[in-house]
Order: sequence, then C-alpha cells, then structure tokens
Amino acid sequence: MRTIKELDQEELQDLLEYVKDLRKRELSYSEIVKRILEEKGIKVSRPTVLRWCKGQHNPFAKLKPVNLTPSPALSYIIGAYFGDASISFYEYKYRIRLKVIDKEFVEAFARALEDIGANYRVGYENNPTRSDRWYVESTNKFLYMFLKQPKERLFEIAKEYPKEFLRGLFDSEGCVYLEPTNKKVSYVSIHNYDLEVLEFSKGLLASLGIHSKIRLSKKAGTPVMIRGEQYFYKNNLYELRIYRIESVKKFAREVGFTISRKQNKLEEWLKYKFTNVQKYTR
Repeated sequence: MRTIKELDQEELQDLLEYVKDLRKRELSYSEIVKRILEEKGIKVSRPTVLRWCKGQHNPFAKLKPVNLTPSPALSYIIGAYFGDASISFYEYKYRIRLKVIDKEFVEAFARALEDIGANYRVGYENNPTRSDRWYVESTNKFLYMFLKQPKERLFEIAKEYPKEFLRGLFDSEGCVYLEPTNKKVSYVSIHNYDLEVLEFSKGLLASLGIHSKIRLSKKAGTPVMIRGEQYFYKNNLYELRIYRIESVKKFAREVGFTISRKQNKLEEWLKYKFTNVQKYTR
C-alpha cells in the first residue's frame, strides 16, 4: 500500500483523473476511497478526495510538474545521473545535484534541467580540503521520483537518445588518456562501479558504430591512497575503453565532450593521428 506522497507525476495525474471519473459516476467519497485502495493499492483520505472533487485543493499546487517524456535533455540528465549527479531527500526536499570542477558541465546540466521545466540554482563552493567546485541543484519531487526508478526503465529513454545519454555519462566519468612518450598508446575511457551501466553504454556505442571493451580495473579490497590517507575499494571498479582509432574518431564526431578540457585533449590526439584533418566537433 502506498500514499499519495509516494506517487510520481504521471501516477498522481492518473489518480486525480480517476477520482473525478468515479465522482461523475456518482460514487460517494467513501466509496471512492475504498475503490482507490482496492484497485490501485493507494491510501488516500476521504477529506482529500472531497477537496479534489470540489476543486478546493490542487495536488500540483506546490509541486512543479516537469516534462518527463523522452527527450535529448532528459537523456543527458540520466547519463549524468549514472555518473556524477546525485539525488537525495532531506528536510522534506527532493534534491537533484551535480557538483564538479568544470563550470561548463554544470551549465550543460542546468540547460537540460531548464529544457524539461525544472527550476534550478547554480553556485560555487570553496573547499579547503579538496578542489573548489561548481554545483547546480534542483528540488523537484517528480524528477527525483523519476530518477529513483529501476535503471532498466531509465535505459529505455536513453535508447531513444543515445548520444545525449553517452555525453552526460562521459562528461561525468570520461577521460582521455595520452601516453606522454607514445601517443599510439592512448584511449578514451570511463570508470564505473555499476557493470550494468557500462554494458548498456557499450551497446549504445556499438549502435553508433563505436567499438569499446570493458575490463575489471580494480578489485574490491585493493588499497588506494587519497590525499595521503589509505583506503580500500569496497566494490569492483570497471573500465570501458575506446581505443581503436576509427572508433575514437567516430566518438569525437558523434558524442564528444561538453567539457572543453576533455574535448581539446581528444582533438589533440586526433590531430596527432590525422594531421591533415580538421578538428572534430560534436
């Protein structure tokens, strides 16, 4: 059994229409409450149903609906969510947040939020123990509930806009490795603890004609030094790597990075490999 606070945007809209339809069929408020519980497994009070039917209360009044239909912006948000972006619930607020060192990434994520109709704010945090960071955050219950659903449902939207999903993920986790002494030993890669996310991304890349390979990067329990302190990996860390030059070239053209320092590094390698070819841009 669920309460109306646990419903996402689409479910709440459907419930509201269902209540109004039952009332048109002349069911009493108590009968409507009973029907909702029996047929939908949702607990709602009689006074709430009464106010909805009489137009005395709009359940969306304090909640800002957002456009959660598949779109390039939504796919980019999902990609970033599987990387650096996060969701949290605190002090009765449903928060979506991205905190990174690159202002361009924050601005791109903010544009995506704006495109789906979500309010947001951008700021800068000084941190004496780590790198200073830019952040963008939005408090929106419907987007929070949307991102909280099983990853398989989010994958379905990403399939419709694979380039934007991959760009969001690579903006988060991607890097361009250039071997200082031998640029032939260079590649584009992302690291992630979620093997399913990398396997899904590998499939999307393949659909764009981009070859990639996944390997185990660090086993759980491997020690690592962070700011002078020793820690241990709690889970296996995996790497997805794009290394064939034709695939790297296609990645630069079809996906690329929003972040200029990453994109410039990618173009540096491609210029080295193809000195007579113009810069590759998205």
